Amino acid sequence: MHTTLSRRRLLGLGAALGAGAALAGPASASAWAAAPPGAGTGPRGTRAWPVRIELPTGFHPGGVAAGRLPFAYYGSLFGGEIYRADLATGRGEVISPDLGEGNSAAGIAFDCRGRLFISGAYSGLARVMDVATGRDLASYRLGGEGTVVADVAVLADAAYVTDAFRPVLYRIPLGPRGELPPARQVESVPLSGDWVQGGAGEVTALGISPTPDGRALIVVHLLAGGSLMRVDPATGIARRIPLGGAALPSGNGIRLDGTTAYVAQRDAVDVLRLDAAGTRAVPVTRITDPDFDGPSAVAVHGERLYVSNFGPTTPTHQTPYHSTAVPLVRRTHRSAHTQEETA
Repeated sequence: MHTTLSRRRLLGLGAALGAGAALAGPASASAWAAAPPGAGTGPRGTRAWPVRIELPTGFHPGGVAAGRLPFAYYGSLFGGEIYRADLATGRGEVISPDLGEGNSAAGIAFDCRGRLFISGAYSGLARVMDVATGRDLASYRLGGEGTVVADVAVLADAAYVTDAFRPVLYRIPLGPRGELPPARQVESVPLSGDWVQGGAGEVTALGISPTPDGRALIVVHLLAGGSLMRVDPATGIARRIPLGGAALPSGNGIRLDGTTAYVAQRDAVDVLRLDAAGTRAVPVTRITDPDFDGPSAVAVHGERLYVSNFGPTTPTHQTPYHSTAVPLVRRTHRSAHTQEETA
């Protein structure tokens, strides 16, 4: 049986990271109620799409990603499987098999070429998969012993991976036509500026996303009550993003829909509005739903947010898992700069 090691701690969902955050201001009272089956909203003609997607028993989901086609891709923390769900029917299949003990798919992100970039948590690996075939195109070992790669984001010229325990981003450069590099070209970008690293064994960085304009990165930072950091991908200089009174102590996965940021927390998804450059944010609302079971990551498709639920504190290979679909907060313009949003 695969072991989870301290994956709940890694994903920012355990008691060690405190209770879920609350947003300041009037918006904190807002919540999305669970829609009855068949009553959800989505792209035109999709009102009958399911609002709950059952995942394989014992799957233990981590990351989730979605592109333009009506599919969501879920990564398993038990072996790194990738499960593709048809959002119109709720049915799905495993397209990338269990890779064995010690492998995970903690964070996943699309590029515009139908590839998934997958961060492997305690394995220290990042891999790139062709979703059409389920075949791995490349694999990269990041950092040294003790590296725990948490999440991944794709910009126009590179993919960036966070390290849960170290003040560094790993950069996987892409060629002019998206060519994947040899392993020797992978770089480490030290984090500096406002970045404060936790002590030994203290989770500090988790989710990562491009800014709305695609020129920088937003990293979920868990210290001092939780925050978002805007990171210059060339220099690693981090600047704290003012959040207008919001706090993100159990922040985990983050996804953007235009200038709207969705941040998964232990018991909810917090919504913030960013400026295009990602230099400031204001809280909008908090999404809650009775069907949530420890949100760990989120993906956007159509007018819905698909939430990957981490599940119970002590998972087994007999534990049932599911994903929950909720309506998006009112959409703003989409960015044309990031590859992930065009997938």
